[in-house]
Amino acid sequence: MAKDTFEDRLERLKDVVGKLESGDLALEEGVSLYKEGLELAKSCGKQLESARHEVKIVSKGLVKEFDALEALGAGDSDDD
Repeated sequence: MAKDTFEDRLERLKDVVGKLESGDLALEEGVSLYKEGLELAKSCGKQLESARHEVKIVSKGLVKEFDALEALGAGDSDDD
């Protein structure tokens, strides 16, 4: 599972949820799938949080760059 992509894990989680919701499982299989689902959800959640954090950092950096460029250009007048 370590090499699976986010999309792979999400698809597997959907499959697990579908099987659990069907109710046609033996108890042992249901418990096993439930545990797998929890791990998949935890893994996907961590990756989403990491991606959100990266976007936040990049966005703040771009805003700072934009503000700096805007401040530099504030004194320029293009009244040709």
